[in-house]
Amino acid sequence: MNNRRYLVCDEFESSKSSIKQQPRQSGPAESPLTIVVFGDSASVQYEPENILLGEDEPGFKTVEISRSSVLSEIGKRQVSVINMTGLHEAELYLDCVDHLINRLLNENEIHAFIFVMGLGQLTDADKMGLEWLQRVFGDKVLQFVIILFTYERQEECDTVLDDLMKTPDLDQLLKKYGGRYQTCNKTMNNRSEMRDLIKKIEHLFSENKQQCYTADVYSTAMRQYIFQKNKGESGKKSVY
Repeated sequence: MNNRRYLVCDEFESSKSSIKQQPRQSGPAESPLTIVVFGDSASVQYEPENILLGEDEPGFKTVEISRSSVLSEIGKRQVSVINMTGLHEAELYLDCVDHLINRLLNENEIHAFIFVMGLGQLTDADKMGLEWLQRVFGDKVLQFVIILFTYERQEECDTVLDDLMKTPDLDQLLKKYGGRYQTCNKTMNNRSEMRDLIKKIEHLFSENKQQCYTADVYSTAMRQYIFQKNKGESGKKSVY
């Protein structure tokens, strides 16, 4: 039986309300951080106590991209979260993905992309997820990515992480993303871990000279991709 999930573009309109831009705070308060969480859906446990993502898992059969507000309790500033975990695992038509990404970026400026993966062996699915991100958003996205390792038992966290750091694949992966990573439990209910994540996002924003990933950055990346693709195809033709 075929269990693949497909999507038609007009379905996007039904979920438009779920990714509306959150209003920015007025006055001297800092503006909200906007982050996109993506990666392995099995690495997250959705519960009411989940500080970052809440209890509702995104359902891509109905094209729902959930968005929630995480208030200042975890980092002295509001955080607006766009949950895209599992999107790369769903089989979507290319033009529909473009439609979705364009709308997201027209409505939001992204401070960081958080890739969630289980704390264990680096899997092919993890690699494919990161390749998907780079393919969809372009090479420029690399400077906005933080790897978030999730674990089930605290006592395993330090030991497993130490072992992982010795593996060439993970070492190469982390170097590609500037060595940026954080650990948290699957439920994401530890406020100390969430505060540490927010601090790393703020530090990344500072490293990027307070620049976000925007629709303009995306458009530039797509133009470069098309140029390189056309250049490659032209080179192949000249061989014959």
